[in-house]
Amino acid sequence: MSPSIYYKLVWMLASTGVFFNPVFASPLNSKLLSLVPPGAELVAGFENHTNGHSYGRLVLATHNDGLDLDDWRALAGVDSKRSVDEVIEVAATAPTGALTEHLLLVAGRFDKERIFNSAELNGAVRRECDGETVMLIKPFARELMEMPETRWLVILDGRIGMFGSQSMVQRALHRYTTHADIDMPLMERLAQLRTDVTSWNVIVASPKSEGSLNKTQPNSALTRLIEGAEVLMVGTSFGSKVRVDFSLHAGNDHEAAFFTQKAASFANVFANESPVRSDSLLSVWRRLGNLSVESNRVQGSVELSAKEFQKWSQQGGFMRPSEDSALRNSGRGE
Repeated sequence: MSPSIYYKLVWMLASTGVFFNPVFASPLNSKLLSLVPPGAELVAGFENHTNGHSYGRLVLATHNDGLDLDDWRALAGVDSKRSVDEVIEVAATAPTGALTEHLLLVAGRFDKERIFNSAELNGAVRRECDGETVMLIKPFARELMEMPETRWLVILDGRIGMFGSQSMVQRALHRYTTHADIDMPLMERLAQLRTDVTSWNVIVASPKSEGSLNKTQPNSALTRLIEGAEVLMVGTSFGSKVRVDFSLHAGNDHEAAFFTQKAASFANVFANESPVRSDSLLSVWRRLGNLSVESNRVQGSVELSAKEFQKWSQQGGFMRPSEDSALRNSGRGE
């Protein structure tokens, strides 16, 4: 299984079923956050609702998380009345040291028995854990080389789905049965996001997450952003305009130029062309809004039209190659 982090954009998750229009709310009001196990290197989520405009999702996830989401759609596809309110994808380091533990959390309405019976017909086996029925989902034939493990599937009260590696589902299920509170570091990080974001990402920089990025996406914009950081958060608001916010935290031992460079790196991600001259970089820098540089963090935002956002995603989004010379110039304030 590949431990890579990759850029994933979901414009309209139509294949998951009928959508509700939940009341617009902060990410902290999520029904699923308390189920996220502590210590995850990557947590990403999005809501499904419309506000009269085109809408989309900006989600950074591991390859395994992407497979879980695709396979959840296939498993739940037998339930024609299913609905999805929100989704959270989680990745964590395995005992082997690789970033391969994965968990998909889905809130909505699901016909548990219909989904489970269909899974059984395709070779799944029922087990019990913490008083709940668990379906052991064998590897799908189409992805044996990518996902060879048996995954766990749990549906709680027809409203919450859990799907992923055994250890992660067990941990999430235990948090559900013990009525655990939201992990405090995750809560504190999400509290810094604006309340109108409908998709969000929290990446905790660790040697494993940085190593995975350097191996699979060398010199990408995301790799350069996370290099030397402690936490990177990206939140997106979709309306008549698309606003992408970022907040990057690092230790107090960094100079101000480090945070200035990170802000320029973020701005450069959304440039139509890689800036190679100081004047073009300055033009991109001016596009940043809500810019704030402090002793241990920097934050800012970029606003795009729907067409600009679509073009940006088609060009590779956060996985676009980074322009080293431009980043070095930005670090010197040029």
